[in-house]
Amino acid sequence: MTEATGPTRTLKTLLTVLALGVAGCQSGSDPLGVNGGRVQFVLSGDAPAAAPGALLAPAATGDIDGEHERERHPYFVSANVTFASVLARNIAGELIDAGMDLPATVDIVAMEERGRAVTLPDGELPLGTYDQIVVVMTEVEGELHDGTTITITPPGGGWTAIVPVCPFDIEDGGTEIVGLVLPVRSAFAWGEGRLRFTPRFRSRLECDGPVEPEPDVL
Repeated sequence: MTEATGPTRTLKTLLTVLALGVAGCQSGSDPLGVNGGRVQFVLSGDAPAAAPGALLAPAATGDIDGEHERERHPYFVSANVTFASVLARNIAGELIDAGMDLPATVDIVAMEERGRAVTLPDGELPLGTYDQIVVVMTEVEGELHDGTTITITPPGGGWTAIVPVCPFDIEDGGTEIVGLVLPVRSAFAWGEGRLRFTPRFRSRLECDGPVEPEPDVL
């Protein structure tokens, strides 16, 4: 066979380069060379979340049944918290937005009292190891036991909770689940004639090694 020369050889070289480029894209790399995976943040109250079949059912009146009446929150029937953003810190110290469809609203009182876990919208993070989560919330709207609705607006536009977690890895194309616990009752306090919201999350998992002490909410 005669070896191609001139324009024919140039065309073959170009086709080879294009073929290699297509193969690279099909291997999972995006055009920017940044690979990543999905992350799911699962929120629960201070008590472990019940299995789906074990959730406490409301009575016919819509109230929690008598056996669990004593577990009602001292202030709220419901407290809807708006989650504005979630970031994760990698081991290089970089804070990266989790790329979630936020804001999202969660009734944290129902989450605690009825043993429910709530999963925030799925996010995406680049490949790597992460050891801290930063949660930003912008509003609490609650209904008191007398039917009054109140709104708690944070100073400066948002509460920022910094949560040390057990290091977790984001792998290419994988999904990592991160459990966060919010002790709901201690998150609310009455002082100076008004309710205050101080959300302090912690990791659901117990780590093998030491975890940084939980910082104050900013």
